[in-house]
Parts: sequence; structure tokens; C-alpha cells
Amino acid sequence: MRHALAFAAACAVAGCASMGGGGDAAGADPAGLLEADRALSKQLLESGAAEAFGAYFDERGVQLAASGDPLVGPAQVRARAPAGVLSREPRHADVSGAGDWGWTWGEWQLHERGAGGRRLAHGRYLNVWRRQADGSWKVRADFGAADPAP
Repeated sequence: MRHALAFAAACAVAGCASMGGGGDAAGADPAGLLEADRALSKQLLESGAAEAFGAYFDERGVQLAASGDPLVGPAQVRARAPAGVLSREPRHADVSGAGDWGWTWGEWQLHERGAGGRRLAHGRYLNVWRRQADGSWKVRADFGAADPAP
């Protein structure tokens, strides 16, 4: 399954890189997308995974995990959000030439709730984003990979 996720992520990134072309330079600026990913990460800590993912997922967005069926749309993602404290550190963003698609990647950690919560899991994520009509960004695909337990 790990190889399937890696392949799907590579295809998504390649698709974003090949889309568009010749769009306006302001629309293709990855800084705004990286800021959207940072805002999602901040909301994860402030409001929890269910509310944050519900707010930032596209209606047709898909979340793939290492096991289980894909989750489609904010309602399904919200219903299966992790119970612990999920934190993320966005590392990079890139945007298509037309500025309508982009991708980000970073690192994530899941901790138990409460002060000094024990780390339950950690890994990396790749999100494919789509710019909305109002200029905001929503997650269209979320791929996560957990590092092996120590």
C-alpha cells in the first residue's frame, strides 16, 4: 500500500506540474498556497482535526491513508479525523503555471491529548490543492505516510 500511495502522490504532483501554463504570475505564486497550508496547520492545533479538515477540504477532496477506504469530501474526513492532537509543519509549496492547482508537503505528528501527550505517530504528507472561485485554496487530495515505529 505504501508504494501505491507513493505512486499516486507522484502522479498527482506530475499532473499539477503539467497543468496550466502561461497564467498570470501572481496566480502562480506558491507563497499564498504555503500560507494556506500554514493556516490549516494552525487550525489543526486550535480547533482539532475534524473542524480543520472539514473547513479546508474541497467537496470532492479525497483523503488516502495507509489502510481503509478513501474518504471523500469534508463530511467523511471530519467523521474519521484522528482523536489525538495532530500537528503539521509545512515545508514546501508549488503552483501550476495557471495558478489553479498546487501541492504542498510537510511533516506531521500525532500526540495524545493533554499536557505532555505521548507521541503516537509521525510522518510526512503531500496535499494537492485547488484554487476556488473566491481565490482561496482547498485540499483536493491528502496523502499521508507514517514513519515506522522506533
